[in-house]
Amino acid sequence: MNSRSIPRRFLATLFLLAIAFTAARAQRQFPYQFELDSRSLDTLYSPSATLPDHRYRITAWGTYSMWEDTVNSSVDGMWIYSFPAEEWAKPEWRVFPEGPPVYVGDARLLNSHGLRINGQPLPKAPLSDDHRYSTIIQGDGRPISATIIDWNFKNLVKRDAHDNNSGWLHVLVEELPLTTFEICGIDSSAFPTIRVAMKVRRDSVVQENFGDHVLLAENGMPVPVDRVDCSERSGAVSVAMVFDRSGSMSEPFGNSTRIAQTRDAGKHFVAKLGAADESAIYSFDDATRLDQDWTSNTVLLNRAIDGLQPGGWTAVYDAVIRSIGDIQSRPAMRRKAIVVLTDGEDNRSVVTTVTEVIARARKAGVPVFTVGLLLDSDDSLRKLAAETGGRYFSVRDASAMDSVFASIADIVFEKGCCSVYYTSPDSRRNGTLRNVMPSLAYDGDTLPGRMLGYHAPGVAGVVRQEEPAKAVGMEVAPNPLHGEGELRFTMPAGGHAAADVIDAQGRRVALLFDGVLGEGEHTLPIDLHGIANGRYFVRVATAGNVSIYPLVILQ
Repeated sequence: MNSRSIPRRFLATLFLLAIAFTAARAQRQFPYQFELDSRSLDTLYSPSATLPDHRYRITAWGTYSMWEDTVNSSVDGMWIYSFPAEEWAKPEWRVFPEGPPVYVGDARLLNSHGLRINGQPLPKAPLSDDHRYSTIIQGDGRPISATIIDWNFKNLVKRDAHDNNSGWLHVLVEELPLTTFEICGIDSSAFPTIRVAMKVRRDSVVQENFGDHVLLAENGMPVPVDRVDCSERSGAVSVAMVFDRSGSMSEPFGNSTRIAQTRDAGKHFVAKLGAADESAIYSFDDATRLDQDWTSNTVLLNRAIDGLQPGGWTAVYDAVIRSIGDIQSRPAMRRKAIVVLTDGEDNRSVVTTVTEVIARARKAGVPVFTVGLLLDSDDSLRKLAAETGGRYFSVRDASAMDSVFASIADIVFEKGCCSVYYTSPDSRRNGTLRNVMPSLAYDGDTLPGRMLGYHAPGVAGVVRQEEPAKAVGMEVAPNPLHGEGELRFTMPAGGHAAADVIDAQGRRVALLFDGVLGEGEHTLPIDLHGIANGRYFVRVATAGNVSIYPLVILQ
């Protein structure tokens, strides 16, 4: 090899890297401002595509006229707010008996006038004195488009009507910092003081001073944050590990078998136990077995994991029910969690539905983290995790096993998580389930977390009545919602029900239903045209209980 070729190749490599770096930088061209000439029918595009995990603030300002020089200005980014008398007298405007201003996104305009961002009008808001409006949209991997549409009919023929316009609209697109937050868990052992553990990042940087940005609601009622503590995690943890040892676990996976990969990942998880933490090992085939009772001794825990041998069917529900019953006996001041791994659907349990398992876990206040190994159908595991405050992980590659269990460990042991404390607005010790919804608000944008739940302590010596029936199986379709959709839920028993849409502060923005419904499944229409883009919640109240479902509105 010619020694001279080495620096040339090195320089060529640097040159190519420089080009790639420059190209990557060129792709990020936000903020970006559109200048829209009201006489132009062109659609303009941002030079950069949006990122699907980012959100973008759209701000529009300025005015233009649609009617020659008869008025100085008549339209802004949202409203046709001024009409010459001879124009308002025309028959086509008689469908607006309420008079101006007329919202450019009004369906009665037949999509004929005004500003469009990504083909949609800005969400309806009151007429602004400075003709300035803002909204926030989710990135979708495509450039943002902006245009002014203007057409009408002449002699029953649709024609472009930009030619008699005058004036400009200005649209600024700003990419908001990527804000993510992870819910680590909820702790009610010091009731009525409640602790919600969470981890907040802004553009991948972990935040600690986020107390002023946290929004909390308990059973739909906003509650103030008492304090945020980002010191070391609070309290010891009891975690039950429930492993599948059915016959299919002997099948090849990666460079070994499913059971061998499970043993390795399980022992790596055990290595993350703190000195005060404890664990118990359960396994199941046709029946559940306690392989190692509660202990902090990692040698004993690892020995139990090494002893897992596959054979038999899959009774996963019974195993989880057993672990829930046992973990409830652990000291009340400990935080608790259950981790379940299976490679198949339940086919042998006495407990026949995942709904019963969920009800037991929620009553115990224990989150269940589920791992689906090479599953074709994982709906029940997803549901079990989502409705108990845990997380679901799908594993289809043996190399992902360790990272999945490491992620669960980070959550369960609250690595890097901060504690957010608040006082329950209902201090009654009546054993009822309380739903808690945490959210974050930055830059005028509200991001909801996932629903959490805890049971208030019961009163000693008093038999607690069963909780009133509440809506279950809630779903909004489509979600994100573009104006119209459906709310579907099931009433376990007939009675009064009320459904509404609330914002992150618990304020009602739309009433969907208030009346009596019978037992069974129900579908309610949703019409949220005119509500600003953002993140909301659908709330269904039945017989004293409240169910909440996250909703995103993108008009």
